[in-house]
Amino acid sequence: MLYQRYIEIGRICYVRLGDFAGKLCVVVDLVDQKHLMVDGPSTGVPRTVLRLNQVSLTDLKIAIPRGCKSKKVRTEFEKDDVSTKFQASGLYKKAASKQLRANLDDFGRYKARVAKVARNRKIRSTVRKLKKSS
Repeated sequence: MLYQRYIEIGRICYVRLGDFAGKLCVVVDLVDQKHLMVDGPSTGVPRTVLRLNQVSLTDLKIAIPRGCKSKKVRTEFEKDDVSTKFQASGLYKKAASKQLRANLDDFGRYKARVAKVARNRKIRSTVRKLKKSS
């Protein structure tokens, strides 16, 4: 199967770009091929239309009808405990590490670079030993 995550009503999305970047929302309706009506009353995203390239689809989905009210979205979102399930996903971990690297100061970036160089040296020497022995 080519695609695993389909754009469907109730699909949980992670907003990557725009005013609400870094927040979760739920697909409430499909506007057209490139726009989604989303709502995230528990996460601070008002009901709004977002472009498809602004969001990342997750594996999570809640059972809501098309175009339902924010109150229903909030109850289903909290009932399914979506926030904690999302924190166990790889998308959350990747976004958290990206945020952590973005918040580094000059000395932190220097330490990260030195650690990367040391790690690569160790890998390179191990590969050379393995090539030499075979």
